[in-house]
Amino acid sequence: MIGLDVHFLIGRFHGNPWQNAHNEGVAEWPPSPWRLLRALVSAAYDLGVEGQARPLFEKLSIAPPSYQLPAARQAHTRHYMPAVDDAKHKKTKVFDSFIVIDGGSFLHASQTVKAWWPDLSLSTDERALLQRIARRIAYVGRAESWAEVDFVSEDCTGAFDCWPDETKAAPSTTLMALEPPETFQTWAQQQTSSDAPRSIWDVLTFDGERYRKQGWSKVPGTRLVRYIFGRPPFEAKSPTARTLSVTPKTRPTVARFAIRSAVHPRLQDVVLIAERMRQGLMSQSKKVSGDARPVFSGHFDEKVVRQHDHAFILPSADFNDEGRIDTITVTAKMGFDLEDRRALQQTRRLFGHGGHVLDLVLLGVGHAADFGGAVAPYSSLLHLATTWESLTPFIPTRHPKIVRGTEVDDIPSQLRRGCTQLGLPEPESVEPLGGEWHKFRRRRSDGGGRRGPDRSCGFRIVFSSPVRGPIVLGYGAHFGLGAFTAVEARRQ
Repeated sequence: MIGLDVHFLIGRFHGNPWQNAHNEGVAEWPPSPWRLLRALVSAAYDLGVEGQARPLFEKLSIAPPSYQLPAARQAHTRHYMPAVDDAKHKKTKVFDSFIVIDGGSFLHASQTVKAWWPDLSLSTDERALLQRIARRIAYVGRAESWAEVDFVSEDCTGAFDCWPDETKAAPSTTLMALEPPETFQTWAQQQTSSDAPRSIWDVLTFDGERYRKQGWSKVPGTRLVRYIFGRPPFEAKSPTARTLSVTPKTRPTVARFAIRSAVHPRLQDVVLIAERMRQGLMSQSKKVSGDARPVFSGHFDEKVVRQHDHAFILPSADFNDEGRIDTITVTAKMGFDLEDRRALQQTRRLFGHGGHVLDLVLLGVGHAADFGGAVAPYSSLLHLATTWESLTPFIPTRHPKIVRGTEVDDIPSQLRRGCTQLGLPEPESVEPLGGEWHKFRRRRSDGGGRRGPDRSCGFRIVFSSPVRGPIVLGYGAHFGLGAFTAVEARRQ
């Protein structure tokens, strides 16, 4: 049995049924077979394998899939949008209906949608091709439904929550799917119009303007299929965030944000962006709990020194080839409790004098192992690797000196000491790494911090066995300076 595993990264699916207008306030659930196949077609074109993929899609179109569904809820927002063409700018109510999936954006708690083709048999090459195409998909539904899709193969007969059935009395929905191949071919042979589709591939790549021009009431080669639910699809559940344990050992320790902006900041300004992010997090945490949360401020009531327990704010250029900051990773050894997570979720925009306004999208909250890697939304800052190289310059915190003829506090020894303070093993080797490190902003605009000579340099550090990031050392470490990236992840 083969299927697709769909993980919605922000815990939401946006999409309305084919037979309902977008402003009717109706959300499709589960994602229709038509929607899944069209997403695969788009990814096939993106990979340039549409020629190889056509026989595969012929097989996928033979019968509609069945589903395993997570607990979910219906929700919507409403906006009053002014009509630009109206002189009085009359406002029209606009609904945005969507499905909220249990677990939301918390990676260790979120759940996935699985679509299964029970009777489908694929060759080894076809399975590999389907996996390549599935992993290329960036969203399912509207563009805000960010998703990761993967190929799965296992025996799950009898475990379906939603499947096609035209007769059984049960809670049901209607989803758009493809006509059976025999029915479609019979119809296609009777058509005389040059615009009529002649193959399943032609149906799946059918442009909306084509069927409107021909006056068809639906896309040729498609049908509405009745699906029934094995259990109510929208069972009331308490929010997942309240059920998560908040003990330090199990608290999530990493939050990942994407930056939405017409112009992304330069990586050289990493300190400024990190300071703006800290200000935003502290502002939101004051709204949540009445005071800045220690995990973001670094100010603890007790007298115990906890200099590395609070948040490291690490802007990086994970998916931008031009060295522009497009993601921000917030990681804290002490973890994020419920109020901390609320502040993270509510931080959606960065203001301040460090540049223009930046919009933020929370990609997920979890642990370093959930995000380590080189595939979106993962980060090479959090990978498991033996070799690490500077992403931002290391700024020493002490002045090298010679005491009784012995060099003390040289930069390599400061790096080794910093690794020990983070709980990492001592590196096997520390080597200088060339680069234009002098172009980076090397001072915070506000606040202090121990600082040695005004030098910036890069290094390659190698451990005897793989270690998990983040590795951030030296002055300004909590604001993105001295960050190292895993070489193995960058080469994947």
